[in-house]
Amino acid sequence: MLTTGILVSQLVQNVSVIGMMAYLVTRLPAVHNALTHSRNDLSNKIILGLVFGLISAAGNWMSIEVSPGFFANTRQIGAEVGGLLGGPLVGLLAGVLGGVPRLFMGGFPMWAAVISNIIVGVMSGLVSKRFGPQKVTLRLAAFTGFAGESILKLTVITIAKPFAMAWQLEKVIAIPTITLNTLAVVFFVYIVRDVFWEQEKVQALSVQQAISMLNKTSCFMRDGLNEETAGKVANIIYQGTKAAAVAVTDIEKILAFVGEGANHHEVGTPIVTAATKRMLETRQQVIVNDREGVGCPVAGCQLSAVIDAPLIVSNELVGSLKLYKAYNEVISAYEAELIQGIADFLSLQLAQKKLDKQQLLLLQIEHQMLRAQINPHFFFNTLGTIQALITLKPEKAMILIKDLANFFRATLNRDQEVVTVAEELESMRNYIDIEKVRFGDRINVVEALPTELLAYKIPIFSLHFLVENAIRHGLNLKKGNGTVRIWGWDDTEYWYIRVEDDGVGMTEARLEDLKKGRPGKSGDGIGIGLANIQRRIQMLYGEQYGLQIQSQANKGTSVTLRFPREPLGEGEKS
Repeated sequence: MLTTGILVSQLVQNVSVIGMMAYLVTRLPAVHNALTHSRNDLSNKIILGLVFGLISAAGNWMSIEVSPGFFANTRQIGAEVGGLLGGPLVGLLAGVLGGVPRLFMGGFPMWAAVISNIIVGVMSGLVSKRFGPQKVTLRLAAFTGFAGESILKLTVITIAKPFAMAWQLEKVIAIPTITLNTLAVVFFVYIVRDVFWEQEKVQALSVQQAISMLNKTSCFMRDGLNEETAGKVANIIYQGTKAAAVAVTDIEKILAFVGEGANHHEVGTPIVTAATKRMLETRQQVIVNDREGVGCPVAGCQLSAVIDAPLIVSNELVGSLKLYKAYNEVISAYEAELIQGIADFLSLQLAQKKLDKQQLLLLQIEHQMLRAQINPHFFFNTLGTIQALITLKPEKAMILIKDLANFFRATLNRDQEVVTVAEELESMRNYIDIEKVRFGDRINVVEALPTELLAYKIPIFSLHFLVENAIRHGLNLKKGNGTVRIWGWDDTEYWYIRVEDDGVGMTEARLEDLKKGRPGKSGDGIGIGLANIQRRIQMLYGEQYGLQIQSQANKGTSVTLRFPREPLGEGEKS
């Protein structure tokens, strides 16, 4: 039988190998998609199950034979981490795949090892389902790892025969294996989380860079696609990225080319690269990472990679935006998303001549959002939805564009301090229609307002803010469907309007912060927005009026606005 020292030494080596596997796993798109929820389909989970099943199987292959037929190994780590990151199905698959090789190794605790591997995989998946893979803390990972190893030990001494031998062996290996395998689970989860935290920081900086370039290019295409406007766009993108070159073309010739290769990719000359010709044929984004794929016929051209994004207006291809790399550098995923996003944005700009006056409001990005205090995430998420619908469902995309334009038109008129409840509801419905395209049946809005209240006046954008807040911070964080209810009533002195949701609610401490107008630790601006509504109501109607907030964690939140019974006269406070 191995001594404890040798056993610990070999287990430490195995844990080190697990650490290397953790780093490699973070490079797999399937794991990235699972952690970011960007994909949650069955095929993605099967891929994760296979990946962590192989890791679990590898734990068998690295087994340490403590005595004839009795092994210490790291098999369960794959099943446990797979479950924590991917959910019950991934944990089950990893547990089964990791258990199969154990069947061929024999030994008297064989079935106990196989059964426990499946159990801990499913158990870890249930933990992930309860908390979510992105909220698996190191403490929770440690608890799960310890529980999994404990289940294995209990299963072995319960099932394995003879009991005395199993008990004697577990007394020797239990503490080292439980300790080191639990630490390995924590180590694995830490590496995965640390890598993606760094990626989130990079993505945050990337978003700022993208918004900056969108702002700088926001007006050029209003004059159409020509050499002058294309040159300005190409220079901005070239200066804002690490590209070797940036080019803009129409469907026949080069309109602008900045950077490496500009001496032979001259403005006004016909398109010659194979990548662009391929994009013109397919009308789809083209990414190539080799000189042959770029297809420049000029000998000695150092351009080695390109992302070629189409410019499409009303389903008609009008040109392309291209970012090049040189000297064997390749296109990164971020660069591909950035160029495609800018190309889609430029396509919207080029469509302005075919849009009516309301739709042109879409192109007034920065100063309109600042004036309306619109959440940028809402705008860019909607823009992304429009982008996705343009090709698949152009009619629906146009409806969504009109809804967004109507929304901007109704909310950007800051010269008007108050509007009728009916007008505010119209603006709010445009917002709801937009959100329903993205969230579908997850959002349900119920209106129960007496007809006589519709002529009363309230501060502009106040009702919209409350509904948006209920969706973003109440329902969006809730699992499953949710409802926002808007209702009102009056009595002899006052009239009221209430917005309530059945979302996640808030703690008493957070509620106290909001009542005092403080933003709170989250810095989400809710308290500032509510305080702004309160001040505007009191400036219009008096100190005795305003809003009242009630909330319970995991039950929902309601905000009630109180106004004087007599509505403002026509023209007052406007």
